Amino acid sequence: MFDCMEALGMGPRQLYDVTSRGACMLRKASPFFAGLDPFAWTGSASVQSVETQSTSSEEMVPSSPSPPPPPRIYKPCFVCQDKSSGYHYGVSSCEGCKGFFRRSIQKNMVYTCHRDKNCQINKVTRNRCQYCRLQKCFEVGMSKEGERRKRGCGMG
Repeated sequence: MFDCMEALGMGPRQLYDVTSRGACMLRKASPFFAGLDPFAWTGSASVQSVETQSTSSEEMVPSSPSPPPPPRIYKPCFVCQDKSSGYHYGVSSCEGCKGFFRRSIQKNMVYTCHRDKNCQINKVTRNRCQYCRLQKCFEVGMSKEGERRKRGCGMG
């Protein structure tokens, strides 16, 4: 008679030796040996084994890698019609107009137009007149309140 059982193989379709003396790691705990009573065995040095088969779904169907999510597509920048990088200060805007608006608001900038305060603002001309660019930012709906609060700045 043996006091405990020890498994030698732990993978699918491997044989388990339940006769060797060892660390008692499977005694009463393993579903593989349910109903086997090691204390009822007779004879010395007899070898008994149990064969198991895995039913894990991950072994039956190989998983294919999932495709990456499609890139986000935003509307063009509402100020200059350049490629938008997302919604900033409440509207879809490019990095250039986002930065221009942020600096203008933070520094309380006052600009002047050297023409008739009706300059065309687009990707090519947006840097020619800061006054008209800032006015267009306000016209399309940019506002300081539209910006999300930054993480870790101490403001909840």
